[in-house]
Amino acid sequence: AAAADRETRLAAEAAALTRLAAVLDAARAAARDTYFGPVQREIGPLLALLSDRASLSFDAESLLPDRLARDGAEEPLATLSGGTQEQIAILTRLAFARLFAQAGTPVPVILDDALVHTDDARILRMFTALHRVAADQQVIVLTCRTTAFEALGGARPVLTVAPL
Repeated sequence: AAAADRETRLAAEAAALTRLAAVLDAARAAARDTYFGPVQREIGPLLALLSDRASLSFDAESLLPDRLARDGAEEPLATLSGGTQEQIAILTRLAFARLFAQAGTPVPVILDDALVHTDDARILRMFTALHRVAADQQVIVLTCRTTAFEALGGARPVLTVAPL
């Protein structure tokens, strides 16, 4: 009888723990969707400039981009070329900057020697992404490669040294 009581108690406890785990998993998924949903909506059109059907997934633990799906194949970010990783990092920053702006807290996007690993065809697509974001907020690109970035346009700062 004691063993049967213990079995009933342990079964009830196991059922409660199983239910708790399911509720926690659902809450984690809802929080992840709340966090990543807006980012996915913002980054989607920017990613489409690089590849028509590209999508980015984020690691639930680190909250960083971890996989890129394109042309029916999903690849871990670590296996992508330096140029593709660089482009994804910039597009992710642009997506977050757009979210901040929509929330009423615009932040400037500052890129220092960005796109150094990007080929000529993709750099023009990245310029399109930068132009889209720059239409609504400040984007500052610092580079020593003035010829490569000429197509980006924008205002160039002018430094005048005046005698004291």
